[in-house]
Amino acid sequence: MSAQSNMTEALELLNEKLDVLQVMTEVNSFLVAQMRENKDVLKQMSDQEARDMLRRKARAVYHFDGGSSPNAKAMALVEKTLGNPVSAQIIPFPTRS
Repeated sequence: MSAQSNMTEALELLNEKLDVLQVMTEVNSFLVAQMRENKDVLKQMSDQEARDMLRRKARAVYHFDGGSSPNAKAMALVEKTLGNPVSAQIIPFPTRS
């Protein structure tokens, strides 16, 4: 492989990681904002009710069909994160496949 090919491959990989990081940042910012805005209501809910509410609010923003800012990657991350009752508080950085 040439140096140019290696550089291109490295830049593509970096770009993919930056895209993932951007989606994670977007979702984390959204969730933090929702928790701040709805903290009193969320405190009164069970963990499952709180996750369900946050998912509904995320769908209103990110869902491809009717969301105010459709973003399939962000919606998928929200669903994955809040759909797992064990890890609803942390969005792990993806591992290399």
